[in-house]
Amino acid sequence: MVRAVCCVLMILGVSAGTASAFDTAPHFDMTCDVLKSEGFSPTAIQTVQSANFFVDFYEFMGTEELRKRTIHPTTDCRPQLEDILKKGDAQHFDDLDSTKAVAEKWDTMLEATKSTAKARENLGKPDILGLLALLGMSLHNVQDFYTHSNWVEDPPLGPGIGKGALAKYGDHPTWLSMDRKDREALDVYTNFNRPGKPKRSHGDWKGDASVAINKDWAGRPHYDDAYICAYFATRQWVRLFKTFLTKTGTWNEMQNFTRSSFDPTRDWYYAQKISFYGGHWNGNGQPGEGVAGSKTSLAAVSLQFLGGTCVGGKASALRRDVEDLLLTWGDARYKGPVSITLPSAAPESLRFVQLKVHSIFATDGGDGFMGGGMDWFSYGWIDGQWFMSGLVDGHDQFDFHKKPYYPWTMTKAIPPSRRDIPVMFQMMEDDVKYDDFIDINPRSGKRRLDITYTPATGAVSGDVSTATGTVRSDSRFTMEGKGDCDCARVIMSVTNIRAACLR
Repeated sequence: MVRAVCCVLMILGVSAGTASAFDTAPHFDMTCDVLKSEGFSPTAIQTVQSANFFVDFYEFMGTEELRKRTIHPTTDCRPQLEDILKKGDAQHFDDLDSTKAVAEKWDTMLEATKSTAKARENLGKPDILGLLALLGMSLHNVQDFYTHSNWVEDPPLGPGIGKGALAKYGDHPTWLSMDRKDREALDVYTNFNRPGKPKRSHGDWKGDASVAINKDWAGRPHYDDAYICAYFATRQWVRLFKTFLTKTGTWNEMQNFTRSSFDPTRDWYYAQKISFYGGHWNGNGQPGEGVAGSKTSLAAVSLQFLGGTCVGGKASALRRDVEDLLLTWGDARYKGPVSITLPSAAPESLRFVQLKVHSIFATDGGDGFMGGGMDWFSYGWIDGQWFMSGLVDGHDQFDFHKKPYYPWTMTKAIPPSRRDIPVMFQMMEDDVKYDDFIDINPRSGKRRLDITYTPATGAVSGDVSTATGTVRSDSRFTMEGKGDCDCARVIMSVTNIRAACLR
């Protein structure tokens, strides 16, 4: 067992830092946000989220860095795993030198997703689990385009969307929302080392932000714009996916998917835990580099998930579908331009409410039996949607504005007509067996924070008034627990961004 733990540490300690995509939390959050608004059940949402994660999972397990190690993930435990890893690495909209290459990738994905959805629907009885897997995997690529490309950057590095002749599409248009002639006239790329062009880097979590192209977590330049475009693109793709289906009732079965057909709980749980302890949940580093990771916990959850070091270990029916789709849908070739009729873009304008945590300070309490610094994380709820922050491992106090770190950020789309938005927030401390609820509320007998946010005025009211009075103008506020300890003081804020995609 000791050797197995060390093996997984070597495997995932490298892989967690090498992924090149939105971190898992942004993928989870926008996918949930859109699917819930489109009428999907909690079970269907978790299934799609898990499939979305597995695109990254199979990239992690096939990285070149791991192949240089003496001990690496075992693939001889199942035929075709090597091919599956290669196809996993080929996703994510990476390494495209030109607008022509980008356009061909989009057309390839449109044709492959439509034809695969048709095949999965026409197996006698529609393969609902397979269709949900396809939706999640294709959404991963759709979302990655905006974090891996220069789409949201201003000239000279990017096309300057939302400005000049492109303003007619809104300030956060998607690739598909633009007329073909307009989008293919832009200089769009995802390769950060184009011959004859200014050299850029992919960019890791703490790399030189001035030349990095990635926008995969909240601390990267243009992250908010990439997230918002990806949100609109996610909604557009979900509605478009519905048009790929031809049988009456298939879409309704996907929306109302239940645990009696497949229970995604285990896959969903470990998708979070592997990302969380590997520092790939939402930025701020990975084990051994930065604060957002734990080697010991990462090894433990990885062994539990895989049942050892076999990449294909303990694969669920969903993971088997993902593997099959990587070998088929994921290996599609360009066949030519694809014309589509876009579904409704309503509502075209939205607010994106953001809850941020700027600093944490332990005022009473400790890390438990073994001692050491506090291991912070948090849960948030914005307008009923659940969020989880990343980890801050081993620090009694932490300032997220100390570079290269950045505040925990949770983002939720809100219709412009909504006036008062309920927000809840709970600080947590990660422990081996039972996580601790940290008191940040000055009211006796209450630990979490319950507030109401009014986007039009920036006012924050509710529990916050017990400490600071009503907060206005999107300013930061401080909350501190006063007796239900473990206690902490937290500086946080709630803000919003207006954005529009007009087609």
